Amino acid sequence: MQQVSPAQRGQFNPTTTFRSISQIRAIPAPRCIALFRTRTAASSTPAAINNSTSNQPSADTTQEYLSWASTAGIIFPKVTQAFFGEIRGSKALQPIDTEELFITVPRSAALVIEPTGKCPIPDFVSLDYWKQAPWYFKMAALLLKEASMGKNSPVWGYIVQLPESIDTPVRWTDTEILELQYSPLETDIQQQKKLWKAQYDQFKAGSKGLKGSNVSYERFLWAAENVRSRAFSGPYAGAPIGDRLKLGGFVAAAGLAYVTYAHVPLEQALNGAIAAAVFNLLYDVVLSSKLKWYALCPVIDAINHSSKVESTIEYEYFKDTFVASTNTAYNPGEQVFISYGAQPNSALFQYYGFTEMGNKNDVYAVYAAELQNNGEKVNLVVSANGNLTPESLKNALEVSNRGNGDGGEKNVEELRKEILHILEKELASKPTSLAHDERQLATPHLLTPRKRAAIEFRVEKKRLLERAVQRAKRKVAPSNKKIT
Repeated sequence: MQQVSPAQRGQFNPTTTFRSISQIRAIPAPRCIALFRTRTAASSTPAAINNSTSNQPSADTTQEYLSWASTAGIIFPKVTQAFFGEIRGSKALQPIDTEELFITVPRSAALVIEPTGKCPIPDFVSLDYWKQAPWYFKMAALLLKEASMGKNSPVWGYIVQLPESIDTPVRWTDTEILELQYSPLETDIQQQKKLWKAQYDQFKAGSKGLKGSNVSYERFLWAAENVRSRAFSGPYAGAPIGDRLKLGGFVAAAGLAYVTYAHVPLEQALNGAIAAAVFNLLYDVVLSSKLKWYALCPVIDAINHSSKVESTIEYEYFKDTFVASTNTAYNPGEQVFISYGAQPNSALFQYYGFTEMGNKNDVYAVYAAELQNNGEKVNLVVSANGNLTPESLKNALEVSNRGNGDGGEKNVEELRKEILHILEKELASKPTSLAHDERQLATPHLLTPRKRAAIEFRVEKKRLLERAVQRAKRKVAPSNKKIT
């Protein structure tokens, strides 16, 4: 199986890297297509995801959903939905072994967008809108279409249990956004608000005279938020096996060639030959120009996130199903997690509405005006351990013309001091101190959900920034000659 490793390697705009099968497991050939994704964490806090009582499905709705899932052919005997404190997640009912496929979702029970260019809902939106819309707005339109059908939709049981609002910061006021006290994210959210409103205007124009014309902006946000926080994506695997058999010549040639070479079962080889693709969430839009497809997978997408686990969500080509497994074993009663990828808290907060405490993939980015040269800007990016990322440090050295030629050692020492000054200045610029924020979190019942979410986010950023300041102080000591 081919896996994806979403890689946020300390850069402000993360990317995802795909690995070949030989880099992943010592098995002869892939039998399926892997997926990865992102959502609510165990270490995230209730306030960071709008978990008010009115926003949670009732017990009857949850049971109806689980009944629908079973009827739809979804196999999940070892997990169920449950609450852990105020957070809804997935609970193990039976022991789950590492690498065990513990959830299976037929493709027919999922919402899927393929890169064919053909609009699957021409009575809801126009082809012109469909062609220009980003993938997540196409999926949002499809979700809205299915929701409008009520129980006539084959996925109605899935839709009825979706949260009424995730309350991601795209809904926040400008004043509430400023409470985050982190300008890179504030800028990204403001840009997102403009983009989503512009897309809604285009959606309205593209649905004029069609069934989608009555969709309100609030409802549009509901669909877009659910898609951005739940959908998977990956290289396009092509049509299902039933359709692909019409092209059997290519399949047979590729599969038999591998059988001869690797001495593996034909079905296993064919899966590898036809469907060597991996699903990933969120940052796929910047990966490459290759064709991609997208899926909302019921039951799987209800599993919460932890950066401390590794997981795989795969598409089994010959069975036409999505399956989930993790590298972590679970006992009955424990909450089950998957990893949404190596994403910083800025991304988790912007699109999923939560902050992961102690996120090993978090970063802090600060614009270093003092280091710019000839108008070329410098952003210092600090990783979770408090060190500057290698790319950030290299850029600072190059742009500021430090550490080059004769006298370079002196310039390196000067750069260390300037970096320390920049980091201390950034920390001092915050409207509130870390200690003040932590005191506020000690009485969460006195805070509104959005206020609490904002404080939780900025606390993690300030802790990271303080680590960076302490490390920078140690590096300006006379005994330190090498910049790291």
